[in-house]
Amino acid sequence: MLAGFQNVTFEFGARAIIEDATWHIHPNERIGLIGYNGTGKSTMLKLLVGEYSPSKGEVIRSRSTSIGYLHQDLLSFDTNDSILQVALGAFEKVLQLEKEVEELGKQLEKNHENENLLHLYSDKLHEIETLGGYNMHHRTEEILQGLGFSNSDLQRPYKEFSGGWRMRVLLAKMILQQPDLLLLDEPTNHLDLPSIEWLEKYLQHYQGSVVIVSHDRWFLDRMVTKIVEVFQQDIHIYGGNYSFYEKEKELRMEMQQKAYENQQDFIRQQERFIERFRAKASKAAAAQSAVKRLEKLDVIEAPTSDRPSIRINFSVDKQPG
Repeated sequence: MLAGFQNVTFEFGARAIIEDATWHIHPNERIGLIGYNGTGKSTMLKLLVGEYSPSKGEVIRSRSTSIGYLHQDLLSFDTNDSILQVALGAFEKVLQLEKEVEELGKQLEKNHENENLLHLYSDKLHEIETLGGYNMHHRTEEILQGLGFSNSDLQRPYKEFSGGWRMRVLLAKMILQQPDLLLLDEPTNHLDLPSIEWLEKYLQHYQGSVVIVSHDRWFLDRMVTKIVEVFQQDIHIYGGNYSFYEKEKELRMEMQQKAYENQQDFIRQQERFIERFRAKASKAAAAQSAVKRLEKLDVIEAPTSDRPSIRINFSVDKQPG
């Protein structure tokens, strides 16, 4: 298991967002996280990355699990660096090694027979190769172009771009970091159709697990194999894409409606029995037993037919200019 919840309750003031929720995320899963606005989807992501702490229960994160979290709050980031430099920030370790190699190279120019320096220089170069450093510029440019940027855009300052295009840069950086668990909050909001198609193809071959918050049902249908619905302070898990969820939820609601009706019939029968016999001495004990049965009953709620609002994404963010 990469991460998850074990009997987690999270309260915001006097309001419970989720109660006693359990959800485990395993390797190579594609999960759609859905629910009404305000039900707690973003809260759940923040619990997973440790930005929030649960009121009760345990949030599980494996020490070896790396997590990437793309969300709207990242738009507060600003810089004069080019978008290529921002995306290359995914290779922080490689960039540091390159600086060290450059410094070692200067030292070797003055002392080219120093074997210790030569070995260290060679080790650093090997480490860069192991981390994919010699291919990082090509990969970064390829991903930025896949997300809609032209070659001429790559050297433009990040701060010149609108919020939607900045999110694309940050998405590219996160993809390049290749975390074990990728949390994407509305990733298609600022993408045009070609960029959405590119993202779909990329994520389909992504080696880690992905959790996607989205109101785009067609994107969810193509991308996910599990739906996690936040509904009535609980987590409901469906083992399929969004279309499967729609059918399965309808079946579950029909079953719940039938169970609710059966229980209501039982309650009415017991109440009639109690009302009829509680005043009779010969039946008082039986009536009292019926009262206790009702008190111990786990009440089945009437199902609601509401579903999270899902839309078709027709928005197109124009090419930066």
